[in-house]
Amino acid sequence: MNLIQNQCLQLDLLARLGAKPPYFEPSAALFWDDPYIAQQMLKAHLDPNVDAASRKPETIDKIVQWISTRLGLQAGARLLDLGCGPGLYTRRFAERGLIVTGMDMSENSLRYAREHDTQTTYLHANYVHLAEENAFEVVTLIYGDFCVLNDANRDKVLQNIARALRPGGYFVFDVTTPRHRDNQKSPSNWYISTGAGFWKPTPHLVLTQYHTYPEQDTGLDQYLVIEDSGAVTEYRVWTHNYTPETIAPVLAAQGFDLLDSYGDLTGIPYMPTSEWAGFVARKV
Repeated sequence: MNLIQNQCLQLDLLARLGAKPPYFEPSAALFWDDPYIAQQMLKAHLDPNVDAASRKPETIDKIVQWISTRLGLQAGARLLDLGCGPGLYTRRFAERGLIVTGMDMSENSLRYAREHDTQTTYLHANYVHLAEENAFEVVTLIYGDFCVLNDANRDKVLQNIARALRPGGYFVFDVTTPRHRDNQKSPSNWYISTGAGFWKPTPHLVLTQYHTYPEQDTGLDQYLVIEDSGAVTEYRVWTHNYTPETIAPVLAAQGFDLLDSYGDLTGIPYMPTSEWAGFVARKV
């Protein structure tokens, strides 16, 4: 392929990949709302055989059941699902009689959600800019979306959620723990897509590097995507990991009490070896 025959990988590209960026410095390239990547994300959301952009349907069923039971949710309760994607959770909550709003940055995923769920109100917005006030009994943020926020945006989102909740309202969310990254792939890797792949619709080479920021319990997946034309795009996916001990003061600073910690949002017990943690917090 031309990519291998003609593309001479310059050493500065490899140096760029290996260089450790400043903490939570963003890349210039779009990711969450890139039109092509959004299509691939939707495919991953809807694939029932893998835990990728969303968990498998049977796990989603368990999560919705557990949250509803744990909080004693009754028909008519108002719930906001942030980062709702194609509505896999919102639809299930709405089927239980809840009044549900979903918010996401991907218009592509929201289009699917609206086509398959007419009971839920779907908003195309970034929840960093959530402006609702005193509107919901419950806010959810599921499958580690909390972890991609830098500290400033994390605190702003928590402030937004506190404002959007009614007095005594609940914030339910999950995160990866430092143990999750202990069991992940090697620090560097590469692969070739000879046709359309996740990142691009044409042949491309993907170079990956994982950087760690131990003092902040944070990891960075950095990708350099080199197309057949020679064009290079850099993507960064940050993950701030938490434990019950590190999340409690973060929540308290923004007006929340941490009520319970679990191994995930199906309600299994949290253990020091858990790769995920699910939290139930209440607005003070």
